[in-house]
Amino acid sequence: MFTRQKKEEIVQELADIFSNASLILFTDYRGLSVKQISDLRQELYKRYRDQARYRVSKNSLVRFALEKAGFDEENWNNEVVGTTAIMTVVKDDPIEALKIFANFAKANKLPELRGGYLEGRYFEASRVAELARLPTREELISMVVRGFAAPITGLAYSLNGVLTKFLYALNAITEKKAE
Repeated sequence: MFTRQKKEEIVQELADIFSNASLILFTDYRGLSVKQISDLRQELYKRYRDQARYRVSKNSLVRFALEKAGFDEENWNNEVVGTTAIMTVVKDDPIEALKIFANFAKANKLPELRGGYLEGRYFEASRVAELARLPTREELISMVVRGFAAPITGLAYSLNGVLTKFLYALNAITEKKAE
C-alpha cells in the first residue's frame, strides 16, 4: 500500500504527463496477459522511446491527476472506471500511436476501448478507429510537399519538352543544310 506522500507524487507525475500529452487514451486491460501488454509497450517504445507509455494505475489517482491537469470531469468521468489502463504520448505524433493501438486491439481482441484526449480535445471510443485511419504527421507533410512540387515539376517537364523539340528542329535544319 502506498503512503499518502507516494500517492501525491504519483498524482503529480500523472498530472504533468496529462498536461503535456498529445494523446491520452483510456482502455480496459482485462483479459490481456502480461506478455501482451509488454508487446504493446515494446511496439510503442520502438516508435516513441520514452515519449509514449501504456500504464495501469488506480482510478482514484488518475481522477485526481486529471482534475489537477485541468481536464473536464464531465468528459472522462465514465472513462475512468473498472480496470483502467492509460496510453499517453507526449509531444509527438499521436495518430501513429492510435494506429499501433488499433492494430494491437484487433490482434488481441482488447475487451473495451474507451475515450480519450487528442491534442487536448476529448473524443469518444467510437472515434478511435476513425482517428487511427488518419494519415500520420509525416504522411501529411509529404502530401503537402508533393502538392507544392507537382506544379513546379509539371512546369519543368513542359519547358524541357519545348527545349527538346527546339533542339530536334535545329538538328533537322542542320541535317538538311548538310545535304
